[in-house]
Amino acid sequence: MDPKLMKIFGGVIAGFFVFIIVLFMIASCSKTTYTYEKLQEKMLEIAKDYYEENEKELPANDQDTKVYTLKKMISDGKIDEVSELFDDENVKCDGNVTVTNNNGYYLYSPYLSCGKDYESKFLSEVIVENSLVESGIGLYEVGDEYIMRGEVKDNYVMFNNLLFRIIKINDDNSIKLIEAVKSGRSTWDNRYNQDFRNSNGINEYVINDINSRIKEYVDEYYADETIWPSEAKAYIVNKDLCIGKRSKDDTSKDGSTECSKKLEAQPFGLLAAYEFLEASLDTDCKATLDRTCRNYNWFSTFETDIHTLTASSEDSRTIYNMYHGLEERFASTSGYIQVTLNITDKAVYVSGTGTEEDPYIFS
Repeated sequence: MDPKLMKIFGGVIAGFFVFIIVLFMIASCSKTTYTYEKLQEKMLEIAKDYYEENEKELPANDQDTKVYTLKKMISDGKIDEVSELFDDENVKCDGNVTVTNNNGYYLYSPYLSCGKDYESKFLSEVIVENSLVESGIGLYEVGDEYIMRGEVKDNYVMFNNLLFRIIKINDDNSIKLIEAVKSGRSTWDNRYNQDFRNSNGINEYVINDINSRIKEYVDEYYADETIWPSEAKAYIVNKDLCIGKRSKDDTSKDGSTECSKKLEAQPFGLLAAYEFLEASLDTDCKATLDRTCRNYNWFSTFETDIHTLTASSEDSRTIYNMYHGLEERFASTSGYIQVTLNITDKAVYVSGTGTEEDPYIFS
């Protein structure tokens, strides 16, 4: 064959192979490489897009739910068959996204099950698996709840780009948190007290539908949408606050004193005195002001004077402040605020070991 023709023919063949390789590379780059976590995220994205386009189908009443299944997403053409996503005909998954009307905010909670290979877990489940103990430092099962006790160091959660610490898992599997750092400063109350004829404050969290100064602060903090947008509020569950008063000699640690009076359905609150006491592992921690209660107690690591929710039953101007241990203060005394809140039992675990450097993250 003519050398010139051979050279042309060789160039054509080489060009063809280059073309095939380029097509293969483009196809490889354009194909999404899925993981189970990525599929779960994609389901969440699809559900949000669907209900944005079909708002009338959102659950209408508080705590109502709607479910958008993975099977329906596939039949709607929103996503490929699972076997195609993973390029493996043996991969089989089932899942859904539950949409809950939570106090007027919409919470999207994904769930994915792929046999033995993967299953979504709720954050409360992971916390129990990682921290449950029968003695020493950790999470204790107390009745229908799980309570963090001792000098715990792995109870951190990242929520709304803020760091929190886990107080307990409630009986409905919602999780009670407290801010890891102070959010502000306020008096508990600074009004004129008729009993003492001075302005040392009145130690009623709410009285005759009138809020204390600290209740005003907590409500205003929650209402600040620059800090607490609707996306974050969708995870927050309203809970009753225990606002009963206790004496300095009270030895109860089960909340029976404080919970004798409740303020219903509140999104934010403060730490109650009994919650500080029950976190201590010191057997000599008995009464409200016992200094031993600061021993073996993770709350004692908080460095600043923090207002609690609890007031004195013996003096209408006095409240309990937490500075390593519990102390009596006039309500008019300024103190730091670290709010408590409860996140939904539908919070799905994403990552983290619970340490300050690697806090739990949920979707």
